[in-house]
Amino acid sequence: MHTPRGLWCLAICLTAALAAAGERPTVDAKASSVRIPAVAAKQGVYKQLKGAIEYVLVAEGGKAYESLFTTPCTPIEIAQALAQIGLKPGTPATEDAPPRGQPVRILAEYQADGKTIRRAVDVFVRYLKGGQPLKTMPWTFTGSKKGYDPAADKETLEAAVTKSIVGLHFQDASPLFQNPRPEARKENIYTANLPQLPAPGSAVVIIFERVVQQAPAGARRIHVFVSGRVQGVGFRAFTQREARRLKLAGWVKNLADGRVEAVVQGPAKDVATLLDKMRRGPRAARVQKLDATPQPAEGALAGFEIRY
Repeated sequence: MHTPRGLWCLAICLTAALAAAGERPTVDAKASSVRIPAVAAKQGVYKQLKGAIEYVLVAEGGKAYESLFTTPCTPIEIAQALAQIGLKPGTPATEDAPPRGQPVRILAEYQADGKTIRRAVDVFVRYLKGGQPLKTMPWTFTGSKKGYDPAADKETLEAAVTKSIVGLHFQDASPLFQNPRPEARKENIYTANLPQLPAPGSAVVIIFERVVQQAPAGARRIHVFVSGRVQGVGFRAFTQREARRLKLAGWVKNLADGRVEAVVQGPAKDVATLLDKMRRGPRAARVQKLDATPQPAEGALAGFEIRY
C-alpha cells in the first residue's frame, strides 16, 4: 500500500524536525554514516561489579550502570537508520562462533577545551587485567535477533527490550553490534578507561560509519529471491554446495513467506552459472520464479553459508 504524498511529506518533515532537535538518528547516506546523540554514563555505580562493564552504548532504560554511554534514541530507530546506509543484519555470536556481519567503525565526538574531539570508542575501554586499552578495529553489525516484547505483546528485536546497542561480550546476543574480539567469549574482562572517558553527563555524538570493503576486480553481486516449492526440499543445501563448488561467496536462507533468499558474489560467469542452477533447484524443488537484483560488489563476504 502506498502512503499518500501529503502524509509522506509530513512524515519526512517530522523526522527532519526531530533529527534537528537532536533526539533522533541523523543519516548521511553519502558518507555511509549515522549520528546519534548520547551522554557519558556515570561509572562505578555498583561497587560489586568491581568496575566491569558489558556495553559501550545502551538506550535509556538499559543497563547504564554497565555501559560507557546512553542515548535517547531507541534501538529500533537506530536499526532503521543503519538500514538506510546499506547495513544488513548479520548473525550474533554463539558459544562456538564469533559474530558475523558487516564491519562498522564506531566513534564518539564531543567538545573538550573548546575543541571538537573525535575518537574511536575502543579507546574508552581497557582490559581489567593488565589495563591496556582496546586496539581500534571495526565492530560487527549483527542487527540483534528476534525476541518477544511482553509490554507490546508482539515479536520485535531483542534490542528493543534489553535496550542494548553496542555489546562487549558474546553472552548477550541482543545488541545491534557485538565485539568481534575472540576474548569476548568471556564476561567481566573490560572496564572503562577513565582517564580518556568524557566526564559523566557530557554530551557526546556517537557515529556509526559503515566500512565499505573493496571487492575483487570483476566481481558481481546479486540479491536473489526464489519462489515456488523451495522449502523442505534441500534447496539451501543445494545452493550452498553449488556455490562452494564454484568458489562463490554469500549466503542463503528460508523466509517465513515460503521463499528462499540469497546473496551471491563472485566472478560474473560463475554467478550466472549458479543462478541457472537455482532456477532448476534440486530434484524435489519446483521453482516458479527467480528474482535477481544486482547490488554493488563488496569485499565483506567470505565463504558461502546457510543462515537461519
